Amino acid sequence: MPDLEFLHTLAGLRALRVQARVKDDRSAFLIPSLEELSLVTGSRVRIPDAVQPSLRNLVMAYRPAIELVSRWPQLQSFRLGMWRSTDLQMLSGARKLVRFYAEGRRQKGSLSGIEECSSIEQLIIVNCSISSTAPLCELSMLSELRLMAAPPASSHENIDLSDLTDSRLRKLCISNASELRHIEVLLEIPYLRDVRLIGSQLKDVDRRVLDLLTTRARVDIL
Repeated sequence: MPDLEFLHTLAGLRALRVQARVKDDRSAFLIPSLEELSLVTGSRVRIPDAVQPSLRNLVMAYRPAIELVSRWPQLQSFRLGMWRSTDLQMLSGARKLVRFYAEGRRQKGSLSGIEECSSIEQLIIVNCSISSTAPLCELSMLSELRLMAAPPASSHENIDLSDLTDSRLRKLCISNASELRHIEVLLEIPYLRDVRLIGSQLKDVDRRVLDLLTTRARVDIL
């Protein structure tokens, strides 16, 4: 299909899922009644300046002009493919966002912007190495964190687990971290039940801490 113009004839449309090659899919962003939107179209057109006030769930590939607060103020779940940016400023101020999944392009990036997403519970970053976990300090609702760097091109630079002290973390998965600082903090997170560390550098003292954690949590070191 060359475009999605036919959508304008569907009054009150609440959910739309498109998995097909569409050169121009801008019409999908102009339907104010949508609550769920999944676009797997390969389109690279810029997102139009429009607000979808009812949208709760969004799946799409990265493109210019993604700004959650100004376009989707009620968004709760966002899955982003082909993420090319080096930070998360597009999420800045998205206080309704509960779940965020981004699949990067093996770039180095920052979590800057996530610190204002006060409702975030699930944060998954794949194929991107993180420069610092400091923006996670403010996320008291965080219950699942996955930071998956892609070897051998890059590894996480500064994973400081003390940044998670005030969270409600239950699941933690980290791959390819050059260092895990303050790993002893994991013993102080009361809800933690599942830890998976893949290809990360661990010291003997780190392993002793993880051995202690196995009394109340599943711990996998791969």
